[in-house]
Amino acid sequence: MSGEELKQIIEYIDSRIRRLEEEIRLLKSLREIMEDRVRRLSAEPSEKEIPAMLSEAGWRRYPSGEGEWCFADELPRAFVEELRERGIMDLDGYRYVYKRLSTGKEIV
Repeated sequence: MSGEELKQIIEYIDSRIRRLEEEIRLLKSLREIMEDRVRRLSAEPSEKEIPAMLSEAGWRRYPSGEGEWCFADELPRAFVEELRERGIMDLDGYRYVYKRLSTGKEIV
């Protein structure tokens, strides 16, 4: 191989290294974002935060149009555990009822 061909190979390798370094940097940033989300999700919300979290949950209307339901795993864990023990809770003008479906899925 000539010296010119070797220089072209070196330039190609350098460009690949730069792209890979950039990809690693982006993946590290994405990982930090995901770790932050995990920390926030695993942190227990305060009693003041729970009503806001409940209002933002993915509630679905019952076909009858009376009331809504949500999968329990989409709600704050501490709230669901307390509701599971009580069965029914009233909070901020809403009544929450815990149910376990025949499939084993939990809903509120």
